[in-house]
Amino acid sequence: MYICICRAVSSTTVREVIADGARTVRQVAEACGAGTDCGRCAAHVRALLEERHGPRQRGRLQPGRRTVP
Repeated sequence: MYICICRAVSSTTVREVIADGARTVRQVAEACGAGTDCGRCAAHVRALLEERHGPRQRGRLQPGRRTVP
């Protein structure tokens, strides 16, 4: 199935990029182009990332600050 219609990137390609080490939507975009045009596929890319790596924490980490559960 195509994840990114703009760049004709399939879910198989996105999964391969993730398996090769991509951990963010930006890293996937840099590797295969998915998410670099209209951005509609970013949610699908994020879902595939979470499928592989689990849900990520939202927000940005502050330098020098640790998050402790």
